[in-house]
Amino acid sequence: MSEDFQFAWMVYAVSTLVMLLAGWWFMRNWRWSWVRQTLLLVVAAVLLIPAKTSVAESVAVPVLPLFVYQTLFEDEGAAPEVITHLIFASGGALAIMLVWGFISLLLKFRRKRQRRFNEDPYFDEQ
Repeated sequence: MSEDFQFAWMVYAVSTLVMLLAGWWFMRNWRWSWVRQTLLLVVAAVLLIPAKTSVAESVAVPVLPLFVYQTLFEDEGAAPEVITHLIFASGGALAIMLVWGFISLLLKFRRKRQRRFNEDPYFDEQ
């Protein structure tokens, strides 16, 4: 990778992270934090995960801008490998957050049930 391209990647990554930080800042008071985290993780995945095209000398480009560029400006539309990268990046991020949300809901339910059990005088073992 040339120095110019590395610098461009660095600028792109930093600006994307600044945008995600701003999104987190404006959504920080949402009641459901898992929705905010899911949105931000999916956006980060599709904006930061690189994709390579089928051309042998091509360089890695962020998947969402590459998908938009190919959809708008190329005759055949987006390449299948770019679409696959986009689907797996967003789907993987969404799957991670769904598992995280399910585990956090389960732990919250168990803590609430345990607290209710400890506060109930009929079930208290003291």
